[in-house]
Amino acid sequence: MDHSGSSIRVVSALFETARLTPVIGAEVRGLDVTGGIDEATTDALYRALLEHHVLVLRGRSLSPEQLEVFASAFGPLAPSHHTYPHLPGHPSVTVLDNGPDNPPDNAEWHTDLSFRSGQPFLSILQPALLPPVGGDTLFASLFAVHDALLPGMRTDLGDLSSVHDMGSFRTHTFQEGGVELMNERMAEVGSTVHPMIDNHPISGRPFIHVNECFTTHVLGMPMPEGRRLLTFLFDMINRPQFQVRVRWEKDMVLLWDNRGTQHYAADDYLPHRRVMHRVMVAEDPRVTGSAD
Repeated sequence: MDHSGSSIRVVSALFETARLTPVIGAEVRGLDVTGGIDEATTDALYRALLEHHVLVLRGRSLSPEQLEVFASAFGPLAPSHHTYPHLPGHPSVTVLDNGPDNPPDNAEWHTDLSFRSGQPFLSILQPALLPPVGGDTLFASLFAVHDALLPGMRTDLGDLSSVHDMGSFRTHTFQEGGVELMNERMAEVGSTVHPMIDNHPISGRPFIHVNECFTTHVLGMPMPEGRRLLTFLFDMINRPQFQVRVRWEKDMVLLWDNRGTQHYAADDYLPHRRVMHRVMVAEDPRVTGSAD
């Protein structure tokens, strides 16, 4: 698998992919997923996902049912987000609805639900209502961040782990229902520990596994020293050379591998409203061994 970024375009028997940046993101062309996808197409998209980490399909708008069918081709669907509502009749479709009456609450780099031990492996997102301008989503390659670190730092990080918990969702939950609901949610989702350098379970590529939204501290390291280390890594992730910026269009579907990526939803569109529908795949059958 080529990670050098030298290949501008990769052609599959089923569709074509064109890189959006050298390290992350590709546009999928010539593929209609509105009627569902067969096993061969799923496998081809999965391989493209391993290569590019983020895939953009333009000119495609899926109904909630089609969105669920498309996502379920990759594995079992995760339930709706514990903090945000789901679409009525579609418990797997999370509604992310932000505007003047409900401003965005998570404008930080993060990996979806990294505080859960059973973190979803795949997220699929499409717009339901877009502002006239703004509301882009940025993605960062944690593989590229890892590869850019000095060898000595990679060695040091390989011996460290960090704690992930609800992070900024604590504030959101407190505002929603006070201390009681916040404590209830924190007890429900808890926290988890990740190695600071992790490996993708399929490709084996190492990546930096921390994010500024949910990573709270480094295990076994004094808080000030751990905070300096985390801040250094967060600043690395924020460098444009490791990122792709996706400008949303009305008919667009976007999917990304949560293992080795982070994303940031720009909150620059107020007083306009932005509504997105998201489905997450709970686990990867290729890892769990549950694939047919």
